[in-house]
Amino acid sequence: MPDPIKPRIPVILVTGFLGAGKTTLLLKWLGEAPATGLRMGVVMNEFGQESVDSQLLQRPGLQISQVSGGCLCCAGDDDVARAVVELARSGRVDYIVVETSGLADPDNVVDVLTDPELLPDVFLQRTVAVVDAHWFAQTTEGPAERILARRQVQFAQTVCLSKCELITECERDSVTREISQIHPAAEMIRMPFGLPDVGRLLQQPPAEYQVDLDSMGASQTKALAANRPLEGPHLHASYQSVTWKFPIPVDRSRFEEFLSRLNSREVVRAKGFVRFAQQPEKLFLFQSVFGHHVIEEYEATPHPNAVAVMIGPSLNAGQISDRLRSLVFGIGSKKIGLN
Repeated sequence: MPDPIKPRIPVILVTGFLGAGKTTLLLKWLGEAPATGLRMGVVMNEFGQESVDSQLLQRPGLQISQVSGGCLCCAGDDDVARAVVELARSGRVDYIVVETSGLADPDNVVDVLTDPELLPDVFLQRTVAVVDAHWFAQTTEGPAERILARRQVQFAQTVCLSKCELITECERDSVTREISQIHPAAEMIRMPFGLPDVGRLLQQPPAEYQVDLDSMGASQTKALAANRPLEGPHLHASYQSVTWKFPIPVDRSRFEEFLSRLNSREVVRAKGFVRFAQQPEKLFLFQSVFGHHVIEEYEATPHPNAVAVMIGPSLNAGQISDRLRSLVFGIGSKKIGLN
């Protein structure tokens, strides 16, 4: 008797610049899992030595696979394909979400996920781009980063505008118009007022990739026509990361001052977990994007290690580690904590 044909597993690719809210979107989908009955598998890639976002996603029974080696767009094709296929063949997932690093160019990742060798096991259902509307409304911030964000939109069928509650209705309309000019056919959802329903995404026809070449420059058109990545280094080639493990709790006011004084042109993204001397039994999650930071208590258990990850172009790792060392131990302390 022939073996029954196993259904192929749909893949949703989630892209978006650093701090846009990709993991927040996955957390919302995880929260809906009991109602939908759909089991999610996750392939995640973070820029930096320490994984913070995967710690936020940890749930009993959740299948998570990490792809290391820098940005997913430049990781080995075999690594990405292997992670996706292993999840698909595990029998423990109904769909797979591939979350890229915020610095990943989507074209390479789409190429891998649509490779004919993967077709017996998976198919690319949809690409969702998360755009930080609060950052995108500031038209003078991060010109190189905005180019990447636009490319992420160009490859998406659904665009989620995150942090819409932080800007005015006029600014929301302006961002919506700009996104519509980049990709007129994309579905647009304003978060947190709306949320892309994963069940509906999985019921829609699989994605077709026809990027609007007219909205790109000549070099971009030539590269896409040749079905290969753009010439020249990706944005992440100019980015570095610094990882610091906190050996002891720190003073909260001094830590917040440290975050507020970060140069947003040097440290674009900061995230991690920290304990404060005032409440050493509690763990707090901190996040910073282009100089705007948030700190909130992290109540899930078990607690991950207290660690900080700083990401940005032309980072001065020595200066940042010295400031963190001074924050923890005082001026002139030994070099402890930098990984």
